[in-house]
Amino acid sequence: MGRRNYDLIIFDCDGTLVDSEYLNNKVSSDLLIEFGLTEYTPEKCIDEFAGSTWTNIKLLLEDRHNLTLPPDFIQTYIDRVHIEMESGLKPIPGAMDLVKASSSKGKICVASNGERSNVMKSLSLQGYNDYFSEENIFTRIQVPNGKPAPDIFLFAAQNMGVNPQDCLVIEDSPTGVLAGVAAGMDVFGFVGASHDSAVQEKRLKQAGTQAVFSDFIHIAQVLGY
Repeated sequence: MGRRNYDLIIFDCDGTLVDSEYLNNKVSSDLLIEFGLTEYTPEKCIDEFAGSTWTNIKLLLEDRHNLTLPPDFIQTYIDRVHIEMESGLKPIPGAMDLVKASSSKGKICVASNGERSNVMKSLSLQGYNDYFSEENIFTRIQVPNGKPAPDIFLFAAQNMGVNPQDCLVIEDSPTGVLAGVAAGMDVFGFVGASHDSAVQEKRLKQAGTQAVFSDFIHIAQVLGY
């Protein structure tokens, strides 16, 4: 199940520190339905796209449906998410407590596949500015390949001055778990946000997580906080 002492804890953002997965995928669903892809309900978007970048999602959809989405499609998604965040973003119980405790024990950072401006805004709205800033928030745009490639986690570890084997990743998506495992890091799975927890737990275990948790209190206990 991992160990008690890590030099760096790397948090995913969406679905881990902020309960934004449903919000993000509702926006995705609305946009795709407007474009005629009516089968993409929020639930289907979560099931298929959670943890992926919109650059990859766009390519997948264009190939799957033999179409071309508008050049401003991703920017439209970013803009709509920004608007919805103001009222629709939810905290995840225990997340802030774990961040506070982790910051007092060692280094912490965020590594997300999300659009950078959305990640920065969601963390700010949820009150994380005391713990995360430009210097320790890493996003897909900063590396050659997004998750499930290990690039973003290795980039985060390098910039934080920590060896990969001394890092713990906390992730809610199989995509993120695969990336953490590929980076040679311990990975804890989290299913306490807007997921079907039983299905998600199975997927996270298949991806290689050391353990799966539905509550941050239990992660804190394992880490000895």
